Amino acid sequence: MSASNPVSEARTGAVARAGARARIRRWPDESGLVIVFVVMIVAIGIPYPEFLSFGSIKTILRQSALIGIIAFGMVFLVAMVEIDLSVGGIFATASSIAALLIKFHHLDPWLAVAIALLGGVVLGGLNGVLTGFLKVPLIIVSLGTLSAYFGLHLILSDGKAVYGLPKEHPFFALLGGDLFGLPVSVWTSVGWAIILYVLFAHTRFGATVRAIGSNPAAAEFIGINTGLTRIYATALVGLLAAVSGVMTLAYFKAVDTSSGRSLGLQVVAAVVIGGTSLAGGSGTIIGAALGVLIITTIDSGLVFYGVNLNYSEFVTGAVIIGAIALDRISKRRSS
Repeated sequence: MSASNPVSEARTGAVARAGARARIRRWPDESGLVIVFVVMIVAIGIPYPEFLSFGSIKTILRQSALIGIIAFGMVFLVAMVEIDLSVGGIFATASSIAALLIKFHHLDPWLAVAIALLGGVVLGGLNGVLTGFLKVPLIIVSLGTLSAYFGLHLILSDGKAVYGLPKEHPFFALLGGDLFGLPVSVWTSVGWAIILYVLFAHTRFGATVRAIGSNPAAAEFIGINTGLTRIYATALVGLLAAVSGVMTLAYFKAVDTSSGRSLGLQVVAAVVIGGTSLAGGSGTIIGAALGVLIITTIDSGLVFYGVNLNYSEFVTGAVIIGAIALDRISKRRSS
């Protein structure tokens, strides 16, 4: 009988542990989030029936879609125990690039949008490159790039709103309009949700992301390039932030200087509320979608109840803290 190879056994054990810890729930139980969402709808809809009107629901879905597109990508980063706070800056810069190329350089809107999306990929990927080069967590790097990207947005637009775009162009008519009674942005968000669910749950890249979040040391031991995977994930989030930015441009047909200011907080809140653990190793696209709906419903409910909008970010922050507390309690119980 041949002697066992200690290195081979250690490597096999590391693979097994990483795989076990990185398992994703094939059939996620989001029933708790569904119940919370339904209770919120009832609590707002009974005293304020106009909340349940088609126009109100349509607005909530549109707002949710634009946040959700980015949140679905953020699931990948949070599953790796990383957070990108600069998504609002990428969102604003991409929309500015597209609007300025259309208005002042008279580029075809489709070509301008393609360039803006490429810009989002570059800015997102740069976050991953800087994180690896400086050897610090992504959240720290993105604190700096958040200001840098917003600054770039203001520099490009000269600190002024960009408007006067060719509203009759098919880009604005199609992407800024409705399809089967709902905003095109809603259908775009659904499409991205399906694509990213498959990518996260059923591909090698998704398994790699979960393995890194579960046990970075074991992932590196079995040959996973954690730095390159992080760059791919941040580039993906940058792309999605740019997609959200150009979809917003298509709807409003203008870019405001304050675009995307609070977007990062809303995206992170949606992902955490949705059940993606800050401890890493797992994530849920469906939960992120429900988290986005809950966030936007809270904002809408504050309006109907006549609460000052200045409380919106306070409430969002409180909900994030509550979600983090529940996540910690759940982890302690499971351990």
